[in-house]
Amino acid sequence: MRENKRFLWIFLIIFMIFGAIFFQVWEYSKQSKRIIQEQTDYILYEHVETVKNNFLKRMEEQYNSLNAVANYINGQNEFLIDDISTFKQYIHFTSCFDKFGLVDVETGIAEFDQGSLVEVSDEAFFKDSAQGRPSIQCFNNGIGGTSQLVLSIPLYRDGIVTSILIGTFSHNLVEDSIRHNFYDEDSYLYVTDKQGNILSNDQETDLLNGYSNIFAYLDSKAVDTNEIRYRIEKNEISSFMDSSGEEKRFMTYIPLGINEWYLFCSTPDYGISRFTNEFEVLGSNIIFKIILLCVAVCITTYFFIRQATSSIKKEHERFKMAEEVAGMISFEGDYAKDILVVNDNYYKQFGRGPSFQTISDFKKPHPFIIEEDQGVFLKMGLNLIAGKESDTVEFRTICRDGSIQWHQFVYRVWHDRTGAPLKCYGMIVPIDQQMKEISKLQMQVKKDSLTGALNRMAFENNVNLCFEEPELANKRHAMLLLDLDNFKQINDGYGHALGDHALITTTEILRSNVRSSDYVGRLGGDEFVVFLKNANEEQAAKKAAEICEALERAELKSDEAVVTCSIGVACYPKSGISFNQLYEAADEALYKVKGSGKNSYSMAN
Repeated sequence: MRENKRFLWIFLIIFMIFGAIFFQVWEYSKQSKRIIQEQTDYILYEHVETVKNNFLKRMEEQYNSLNAVANYINGQNEFLIDDISTFKQYIHFTSCFDKFGLVDVETGIAEFDQGSLVEVSDEAFFKDSAQGRPSIQCFNNGIGGTSQLVLSIPLYRDGIVTSILIGTFSHNLVEDSIRHNFYDEDSYLYVTDKQGNILSNDQETDLLNGYSNIFAYLDSKAVDTNEIRYRIEKNEISSFMDSSGEEKRFMTYIPLGINEWYLFCSTPDYGISRFTNEFEVLGSNIIFKIILLCVAVCITTYFFIRQATSSIKKEHERFKMAEEVAGMISFEGDYAKDILVVNDNYYKQFGRGPSFQTISDFKKPHPFIIEEDQGVFLKMGLNLIAGKESDTVEFRTICRDGSIQWHQFVYRVWHDRTGAPLKCYGMIVPIDQQMKEISKLQMQVKKDSLTGALNRMAFENNVNLCFEEPELANKRHAMLLLDLDNFKQINDGYGHALGDHALITTTEILRSNVRSSDYVGRLGGDEFVVFLKNANEEQAAKKAAEICEALERAELKSDEAVVTCSIGVACYPKSGISFNQLYEAADEALYKVKGSGKNSYSMAN
């Protein structure tokens, strides 16, 4: 009789499974059109995102190439347009620039490396860079008679923008690098502004039949552009089907993130159909395989049920053995009875019984957790008492031999239908070795391997975090940018061993002359940097003088030269409110020292 009831239950389960399968097949047929449309949109959005990212990556590469030239020019006393040809050799393989030029800020005249002169004072890029901002714009001022993209970077003399370095390139030159393999020769890419004016396209043959505005073209094809304009105004990505021509085409548009420009990508429908057809075939295959799988599952369910109890028992025994081997402490709590049961590993780990016998005990300080970690452990304990679903905390405990070791406390709470907590289960896992390895790796990532000073990334991060702390953000600080004088003569003449000694000694001198709360970093080569917290201009100048004197007293020298230092000092917030701003100001001050005799310091304007 019991076997008949069991068979009846299995039959009912199988019947419900098949009923659910046939319902899903019917639902799939009804919703297939919607699913295919969603899949189509997903494919279009994914590929247009790839094209966009390729475009932005290429623009970033061009900016880095041009910025390298600008940095060099800023370091020269005099630079002529004829000198640009030298740089074109070096950046030819990494850039798409076809022309370079220098713009005089006073006259607004651009002189190009090919000898042409062009008036650019009304151009947007000129207005941006004259104000000290790099810019990328569309340039239609007759250079070669074609529309071009132009990158511009301001050049400075004594902290004032005196000229602008520009590099131009046509959209066609970056076509190969931004075109994704999804977009073949029958596809078109257009860059437009928010009003739909076409700034550039990537092919000589034009889908738009000479229209200079994409909305005007779509209006001519009786395409409703109201929704397109609305989505563009909201900076959204979207797509639509254009069925007005000889062939159906999908057009997808996405904001580029530059100057409110948009990227329009048009591709024929056969480019999408190969994906959607695969999706339909895949869906049918999946349904068929699901039916077969469900039949197999129903047949074998009965046999698995018979073995379930035995398997669970064995798994429980294996888990207990794993706990013993790994030294894990497990516990189980009952909220209704307010009890907590901890396994024997607790005594083996700590040489004493657990200090918490009930769930409520977690609101009390733990006697064997070090004081610094009591706060995070109590916070986790209050979450456990309140029935929060899960939590994890790392803390340090005093073991029975007096050593301090890291442990991790992990728990999970099960609730009833009303949301009230019923049971909690968790583990205390020893993680001392892992935490020591993590600490070691963190030190390697943050420290300069030769001197032990902070590397550039760690130093910059510490400084910027300092400005975000409320108690420090409203106070004055100072950054000292230090460069060793005559270091090259010692390094080249006597080898890297003596050079490394000079770098290490410099680090030790810097550390001995600042407070433990200040930061000492090595940015690379013989360039060091110091960040003084809570220091005004007078204190920063005094400290810079002390460092110069200390390094001079160290007598790091060879037969050819004596190592001294030049220091540029920038103060927060007067000279900048971020690491990069302070660095630029200090670098300008350092440049003045280098040009006036070295072995001294200068304050940034």
